[in-house]
Amino acid sequence: MAKQKDIHCSVITPEQQVLDANATAVVIPAHDGQVGILFNRAPLLCELGKGTLRIDTVDEGQKKVRISGGFAQVLNNEVTVLTERAEEEA
Repeated sequence: MAKQKDIHCSVITPEQQVLDANATAVVIPAHDGQVGILFNRAPLLCELGKGTLRIDTVDEGQKKVRISGGFAQVLNNEVTVLTERAEEEA
């Protein structure tokens, strides 16, 4: 059995950290379409649009966070999302 490859995802607003989780995959709503992030993805910095961030967490299954623009950085298996507003969807 292959060893699981995790990435770390953080969603941060000016008021609080909305999400901090280990994940197997993250899909971010970039300003020009969806971008999928997996383990060992090349570095990326992109502008976000309004939409739903999907995170396949290691411990809690899929989580969805509604965001309204901002920026995302992917570097060394860390995904950092900075946005003005973020709400976890039920």
